[in-house]
Amino acid sequence: MAKRKKQSSKVQKRKGAKARPKAKKLSKATRGKAVAKGAAARTKPKRAPVKKAARPVAPAVETVAVEVIEQPAPDVITVTEVEETEVRQAS
Repeated sequence: MAKRKKQSSKVQKRKGAKARPKAKKLSKATRGKAVAKGAAARTKPKRAPVKKAARPVAPAVETVAVEVIEQPAPDVITVTEVEETEVRQAS
C-alpha cells in the first residue's frame, strides 16, 4: 500500500474552522422585533395543507335468507323460504 502524504500546516489550521460562520449579533432595537426587516422577504411561503375529500360512505346492507324444509308426515314435505334485507345507515 502507498503511504499517505502529510498534510500541510495550512490545512491543519483550517480543520478547526467552523463549517458555518457565526450569525451576527442583532442590535437592541432589532432584537425586540419579531421579524427583522429583510427576513420577511427571504422566508419561503409554507404550502397550504391539502384537505382530503370526504369519501361517500355506502350504507351497510345485510341480507339473510332462511329455507326451512319440514316433513310432518311421511310423503308430506313443507318448504318455507324467508328472505330479509336490512339497510343500516352509516353514522
